[in-house]
Amino acid sequence: MTMPGSASSPWSASLAREWARLRADRWDLAMLGWIPLALYLLTWWIFSAGLARDLPLVVRDLDHSAESRSLVRMLDQSPGLKPVLAASDAEALAQLRAGRAFGIVSIPARMGERLARGEHVTVGWAYNAQYPSHTGAMTRDVRAVVATMSAGAELQGRARRGAAGVQAMQQVEPVATRPMALFNESGSILPSLALPALWSLLHIFVTLAALTAVGRELRNATVPDWLHAADDRLGVALLAKLAIPFGVFLLQGALLVLVFGALLGWPILGSALAMMLGSVLLVTAYLALGACLVAWSGSLRSALSACAFITAPAFAFSGQGFPMLAMPGAARAWAEVLPLTHFLGLLNNTWLGGAPLRYGLGALAALALFTAGFGAAAYLRLRARVRQPDSWGGT
Repeated sequence: MTMPGSASSPWSASLAREWARLRADRWDLAMLGWIPLALYLLTWWIFSAGLARDLPLVVRDLDHSAESRSLVRMLDQSPGLKPVLAASDAEALAQLRAGRAFGIVSIPARMGERLARGEHVTVGWAYNAQYPSHTGAMTRDVRAVVATMSAGAELQGRARRGAAGVQAMQQVEPVATRPMALFNESGSILPSLALPALWSLLHIFVTLAALTAVGRELRNATVPDWLHAADDRLGVALLAKLAIPFGVFLLQGALLVLVFGALLGWPILGSALAMMLGSVLLVTAYLALGACLVAWSGSLRSALSACAFITAPAFAFSGQGFPMLAMPGAARAWAEVLPLTHFLGLLNNTWLGGAPLRYGLGALAALALFTAGFGAAAYLRLRARVRQPDSWGGT
C-alpha cells in the first residue's frame, strides 16, 4: 500500500493518471481550455455594444409639415432609433413583415394645423410585439420623443397666451415622476445579460467535464486501472478526477471577474467573499451533478443527453429573461432545483446590487446543499457500479 504524502501517493498517482489522460485526448483538453474561452470571447463580442442603438422603425408622414419633419428629426436624434420614411401604408407594413423594421410611427394629416389651434393630436406607434426586448426599448424612446414634442408645443401655446415660463411648465406637468436607476444606471446589457450568459456557459462546460471524465472510465471499462491508481479508494479516485476541472474552471471564473471588474469597468459592488464562495460552490455543484448523471445512467451517451436537457435551457428558467414570479408553478419549481438559478440571483444582487454577504447566505446554502446532495448520490451509485463489471463498456 502506498503511503500518503509520498511521491506515489494515491492522490498524486490519480492526478498524474488523469493529467496523462487529458494530454492524450486533445478534445477533452480543448473542452477545458480554448473552447470555453473562445465562446466567452464570442459572447462578450455579441453584447459588447452595451446598448441597443439605431433600431429601425418606419415613419408614415401624412402631414408633411414643419412639425412632422421636426418629429422625424427628433426620432432620428434618439440614439436607440433609426427612422426610415415610407411612402404608403403597404410599404411600411412590408418593411415590418420583412424584418427590416420593428415598428411604425404614423403622423396624422394636418398635425401642424391642429397643434397650432391647440387641439389634441395622436401619433400612432404600432410595433412588432414578437420582439419584446427590441420594441420595449423603442417604445420608451418613441414615448420620450413624442412627450418632449408635446410639452414643447404646449409650452409655446401657453406662452402665447401670456403664461410665464415656469408657470407654463407647472401647468403642463402638475405631477411629474423622476425615474432614477439605482443599479446599472446606464442600462447596459453587458452586466445584466452578457455576464449571466457567460456564467451560464461556464456551468455547461463544468458539467460536461465531470461526466465525460467519469463516463470514459465506464465506457472504456478502465475502472480497475482508475481505482488502482487511487489505491482502490473510490473517494480519492473521484476527487482526483474532478480536481483538474475544478481548478481550471475556478480560474476561468476569476478571469470573468478580472475582465468585467478591471477591464470593462463593472467591479463587484457587494461582497467579494460572497461572489468567491458562490463561484466555488457553483463549480462544485455542477461537477457533482455531472458525476451523478453518469453514475446513475451508467452510459456516457445517456448522461450527455441528460446534461443537455438540464443545462441548455437553465438560463431561460433562471429569471434573467422572464420573471420567475410570473412563471407557472411547475416551471418555477424546476427553476428552484437548478443551482444556476441561485447563483445568478447571487450574482445580480451582489455584483451590481451591492448586497453584503448576509443577503447571499440563502443562495450559498442552496449551492452547498446541491453540492452535498449530488456528490453523495454520485458516490453511492458509483460505489455499487464499480463492483458491477457487466455494467461497464456501454456507450
